[in-house]
Amino acid sequence: MKPNIITVETDVLVIGGGLGGCMAAIHAADLGVRVAVTDKSNTIASGAAAMGIDHIWSYIPPVHERMGYTLEDMAEEHRIGMSAGFLKKDLFLLVAGTMYDRVLDLERFGIRFRYEDSKAPGNFRIVPQFHSVPSSFNFDGVPLKRVLTKQLRKRGVDIFNRVQMLDLLVTDGQVCGAVGVGARTGDIHVFRAKAVVLATGRANRLGRNLMGVDFNTRMPGPFSGDGQSMAIRQGLPLINMEFLSGRILAPCANYSPNYGDPRNTTQPAARIIDGQGNVLVPRTSFYDWDKLGKEKWSLEMRERWLEERRVIGEARRRMVAEQRNGGGPFFLDFSEATDEEAAYIEWSIRNEGKGTQFLRYFLGEEKADLRKNRQEYAGFSMRELSGYSSAGLWVGKELETEVRNLFGVGDALGGFPFGASPAAFATGWHAGKMAAERAREESGLLPFGDEVVKARKGLCEDILGRSRGFYWREVETYVQNVMDFYCGDVRSEPMLRRGLERLEDAKAAPLRAENPHELARSMDVKSIIDIAEAVLRASIERKETRMAPTPFRRAEYPEQDDEHWLRFLAIRRQGSDFTFDTYPVG
Repeated sequence: MKPNIITVETDVLVIGGGLGGCMAAIHAADLGVRVAVTDKSNTIASGAAAMGIDHIWSYIPPVHERMGYTLEDMAEEHRIGMSAGFLKKDLFLLVAGTMYDRVLDLERFGIRFRYEDSKAPGNFRIVPQFHSVPSSFNFDGVPLKRVLTKQLRKRGVDIFNRVQMLDLLVTDGQVCGAVGVGARTGDIHVFRAKAVVLATGRANRLGRNLMGVDFNTRMPGPFSGDGQSMAIRQGLPLINMEFLSGRILAPCANYSPNYGDPRNTTQPAARIIDGQGNVLVPRTSFYDWDKLGKEKWSLEMRERWLEERRVIGEARRRMVAEQRNGGGPFFLDFSEATDEEAAYIEWSIRNEGKGTQFLRYFLGEEKADLRKNRQEYAGFSMRELSGYSSAGLWVGKELETEVRNLFGVGDALGGFPFGASPAAFATGWHAGKMAAERAREESGLLPFGDEVVKARKGLCEDILGRSRGFYWREVETYVQNVMDFYCGDVRSEPMLRRGLERLEDAKAAPLRAENPHELARSMDVKSIIDIAEAVLRASIERKETRMAPTPFRRAEYPEQDDEHWLRFLAIRRQGSDFTFDTYPVG
């Protein structure tokens, strides 16, 4: 199979059509430049919010100002309670300080946020979640991606679905486009652009899916760290790569809904109990909006919230420890829910991720009842990067990388644990503005050498033309086994170095594909290998044990060492060599 070369010229290229990518493209198009969006899936159902989200956190001026709660207060809470100090404050202030405006934009696009039964200002549904005050909007988020795709088309944005992006094109330190491959055609797509936005999400699939069902994961299966892979091959620094998340506790069995713990989608009535009915994590309750303006925020409220965070963290560790010692089972329990609360929880679950399918099975096919049928808790999902630890691109205040006119957004960025969907919406919007402004400053498209295009075309032809070799799934499973065994919950330098040696076999494995779909999956695996190597090498470099933002344990260095390691660790590849720097947190 000989792939064709298809050339596309645009002003702004957005790589990734999730929440952040869509917002970047919409804003850039509003500023009058040509915009193209590529997505390895389809923008109507791609990214971390592929099938909806039920909550967005934000600093909410109409609420928080009446409480006497400031943006600085929220930043400090996120720093100490959600990221254990590993927070890039300029990113936080950008997101928290502009997200309320993005909510109003989403409402203008057609997403429902207001409800007649709400007593909160503006008839929003606002609940506590990530901070000591109610700061998360609950809303009808199922149609998000369809609505955003409609907004792209309304603005004339060129959408290239089923295109797997492979490499950035750079001339004299300035980005000038990117190269991808069609996941349905095998054709090579060469995008020439004046500015590029990387919105490729987090890196997933770095550990085995213990349920044994392909892509039955908390995060979408296509997340393979393509943006971070492209960046590190350009010599750009990535931070927090060593903080590969531990096994995440979640409702388990043969399905993996991603509605989280009792302070997430399942509030207000969900709690975690053990088999004897002992409460490990208590239920929460809605905020009494009659108190708004009468009860001012205080440091005591923060202390109570931090205690809740401590209880949740200890419960997670206790479940893991007890299960290893023969304890359990543990359950997500809704038995205390009133009729009103049960209805609210079901509504929230229907808008969060795969919740619609879960309820169709749980309530429809099984005829179960959330209040009567407890869900077993403490299943372990596969490990991932970003989200909890926020591993990814190091960017400046305006979201620009060290390559001029190359911007990063959302989960592709490093330094913002639990940025989640607000980080995607807000940084996407800002990056779209910056990319459009830079594109208008450029007189024309930069030339570039054809080495990258030729190399990628040759690699794709080789993979499609091989009669013998390894299919993508075989190599991916091998890499996951390496990561699970040599880069486990407790790491040591000898094991990590052996993991690097074993990873060389994966690099050398001749991949083969029988069709363009398998070719694109093979390119996923190439990205996963790049990310795995960065994780192993960064894990060797960080010489301490630290339990947050995600558990990181070094056998040789059992103590936390804030003096030397309360810093972002940046890994950079230069040719075949890797170098490290540290950047200050905050």
